[in-house]
Amino acid sequence: MFNWKEFEKTKQVLSHVSGNRYKDDWGQHHISVRPIEFLDWIEFLKEDLGFFVMNEIAGQEHSSQSHELEIVYCLLNMGTHQRVNVHLLVNKGEIIPSITSYFAHADWMEREQAEMLNLNFSSKKEPLLLPRGQENFPLVKNATFKAWPDESTPDFPALRFNPNKSEAPYPEESYVWKMYDLFSPITLGTFEWQVCFNPVNVVDSKTRIGFHHQGLELLFQNKDLIQILQLTDKINLSSAPNYSIAWAKTVEEMFRIKIPERAQAIRIVMLELARVSDHLTVLAMICREASQNEFQLLINAREKVLELFEKFSGHRHGLGVAKIGGVKEDLPHGWIVEYQDVANVVTKALKLIHNSLISRPRFRELLEGEPVNAQSIIQWGVSGPAMRAAGLNFDLRKSQPFYFYQDIDFDIPVGIHGSAYDRYLIRYEELFQSLRIITQVIDNLPLGEVIPPDFDKNYLELVEVFGKLELPKQWHYSALEAPGGEAGFLVRFSEGLKPARIKIKTPGFSLAQALPVFVRGLREDQLSLGLASLGISRWEMDR
Repeated sequence: MFNWKEFEKTKQVLSHVSGNRYKDDWGQHHISVRPIEFLDWIEFLKEDLGFFVMNEIAGQEHSSQSHELEIVYCLLNMGTHQRVNVHLLVNKGEIIPSITSYFAHADWMEREQAEMLNLNFSSKKEPLLLPRGQENFPLVKNATFKAWPDESTPDFPALRFNPNKSEAPYPEESYVWKMYDLFSPITLGTFEWQVCFNPVNVVDSKTRIGFHHQGLELLFQNKDLIQILQLTDKINLSSAPNYSIAWAKTVEEMFRIKIPERAQAIRIVMLELARVSDHLTVLAMICREASQNEFQLLINAREKVLELFEKFSGHRHGLGVAKIGGVKEDLPHGWIVEYQDVANVVTKALKLIHNSLISRPRFRELLEGEPVNAQSIIQWGVSGPAMRAAGLNFDLRKSQPFYFYQDIDFDIPVGIHGSAYDRYLIRYEELFQSLRIITQVIDNLPLGEVIPPDFDKNYLELVEVFGKLELPKQWHYSALEAPGGEAGFLVRFSEGLKPARIKIKTPGFSLAQALPVFVRGLREDQLSLGLASLGISRWEMDR
């Protein structure tokens, strides 16, 4: 759990080393650096202070006289649960040092910022979300847009052959590359996937994303903070309340808004219901890819959870649950009794389904692939069930508890091997833990209002309320534990209620980048199950 004494110790070290370039805000460290000293700082933070995980990178154009661009690197210390934001101040055309040698998963993040802001990194960066050869840079101010170039599917990587026929052939000579495009039953329209077999097991893979890119970050920057709340649900519909609550939580932290205890309780209930819905979806996908009839039973269980959302918010996926300052509505009459009936039915059904599945050797054999160790998980910035399946006991509900998660009795299931079977077991156990959390919250539901009178107003009145509050000028990162992992927002306001820059943190982005690690050693008939067990959402991945 986050410890203020540890925070103060780190604060003393950083302020002593960096002087007046150090600031702290809302339990986060901020350091401003220039490119010439940037890599030294990254090495110092990682090797000496233990910030082994990089959460996000966000770049923004500036009108400052000292620099034209600011790139923020958000790092996490998993031991002390502290976050540090490194602000790299550069000018246009200046070479930006790449940190992929320190954080392997920084590659996709750097590629994304390079194509959005026309940045020059020290290592060559291929386009990630946008077509190759394009000259449009969406996040550059006053950018003029040209026609998008046509782009064909890239060729397979070349294999090495031994030119000396009198010697033994290279192992690569037996390798076979296969393409799984958007219409493949394995990728299900999520991305293009080139997979290399040896020729039985996977030895390498390359993922091509961007087919569902929505430009949400640019869209959000043209809306004010109240309008953004209505759009965040679309990031991942299978667990919609997570992102709307994450955005409301971010704004409330930045503007120092305290929400009622009853609203906190209802938010916890909705977050855990969304986790149940998402996990049931993933388990159903695993059963479908394994040709198990339990697929339909899990979908039926999910339908009962979606009916609870519909009775509360009017939408089957829980859209519009959160409001800044609280929640939209109180729990309707009879909702708690109905939840208890649904929880009993779902619990019994899950136990029967699970016992039936694990009794089949073929099901276990399909899911048991090559192990994924904890070091690889940290190296690729993976979070959520995939991280805990590899043996890492880390969950934001425990490490940085928000609302009153610290007062709730629940366990964090942890795996051993990190295989698809471990991920299945983690999600299965988390279903019971989520129901356990909801039951405890409902049994001790606080009395009172669900939103303060100051924020229970229409749009125009809310704009007037926020206009009277002090506008935060510092970057702020806020996250929560979504069903797939860490989800949140890195935000900065400059003038007015429209964010100058907003970066969406989604777990699916890191999972897609780490696919070569998760599928290495799998057979072709295990690929679809391994992919289904990760629960990658196309909307989270492309944003």
